[in-house]
Amino acid sequence: MKATRRDFAGAVLGAAGIASLCPGCLASRGLRYACKGELHKDFHASVLDGINYLVDNYGEGAAREVLKATAQQVYRTMHKKLVAGDDTELVEWWRYYMEREQGEYSIEDRGAGEVVLSVSKCPALAHLKRRGIPGGRRSCWATRIFNEALCEGSPFELALEETGECGCRQVLRRRA
Repeated sequence: MKATRRDFAGAVLGAAGIASLCPGCLASRGLRYACKGELHKDFHASVLDGINYLVDNYGEGAAREVLKATAQQVYRTMHKKLVAGDDTELVEWWRYYMEREQGEYSIEDRGAGEVVLSVSKCPALAHLKRRGIPGGRRSCWATRIFNEALCEGSPFELALEETGECGCRQVLRRRA
């Protein structure tokens, strides 16, 4: 059976779900979404390709649908904790992946339910740029959609502001 680009898009965006079910991909830190195996930064290019394919062939609505399902079903324990008012898993996930991918970042807990992730060198955008893969900023668009879905039904909102060529600031705060 020949795989189509549509199959590829679904497989790429669902890859995190498969990895999260694999015992070999669970980190000793207790994060459900933390892989211990070899780091494959080309995953970022594959995800971008999948998102671009969905948007180009089925529209932004289809990409939003897949991103929402990923945030709420694949990352379900993180989503459930946010809905319950607990941001600890999200903050630990930020820290884990920024460290794993050697991002240049800081995390500031401002108290009262506000945490800021400041990224001066996003590992995904830096990798795409280094490889000469255009359109990396759609990754930021996808992250915004993912963040909205991750926080849906929770007392939190998570805003992303682009800051420079490979940087952003994500602010998690309790809704007013």
